[in-house]
Amino acid sequence: MLAPCCLAIDIIAATTLDGTWSTGTGAVVTGQSFFNLVNNTFNIPANPGQAYSFTMNSKTTGYWEQAIFQYIRSDSPDPNCYKGQLVWQHGNFTILPNASLVLEPFKSDGRQQVSDSCGGKNNQVQYYAQQELMEGFYISKYIHFNEPTYKLQLYEFDGTPKPAMYLTYRPPQMYPTQALHKLMIGLM
Repeated sequence: MLAPCCLAIDIIAATTLDGTWSTGTGAVVTGQSFFNLVNNTFNIPANPGQAYSFTMNSKTTGYWEQAIFQYIRSDSPDPNCYKGQLVWQHGNFTILPNASLVLEPFKSDGRQQVSDSCGGKNNQVQYYAQQELMEGFYISKYIHFNEPTYKLQLYEFDGTPKPAMYLTYRPPQMYPTQALHKLMIGLM
């Protein structure tokens, strides 16, 4: 996995991470169309997928936002049972000298909602903060749905490729690049 990681630094100067990147059909995007900060609710997209938005403030640092809508295995033995998970978070990112990418969330802002089609407690929105380490990334030109665009390939901490993402918006669709809530420890 060394080659894709190291190539990212060369490519980033021409194409940068700036923008909103989405998998598949592009149904999942970051920003207000996915998560409503005012009433603390998710807007469920038409199809599952994931999206990341990035805005750079230097060659190696910036801000990111993540939106995920996925189906996960239910605890039930009934094959008709499923869980849906919605995740939204944002924060700071750093590109390290080895071309890995560290995504550090604003811990007070992230949210998650898990719905179980056969479970009792459904649709509870919870706080969520998960740091991510990407072993690397690669940006290339690509034809997606017969349109020329850029493709972002992120590699998880162990080198596993995440689903390919395609540039959906530039500039990115994302919330302000600062913590939007205060973290209060011991009040809940």
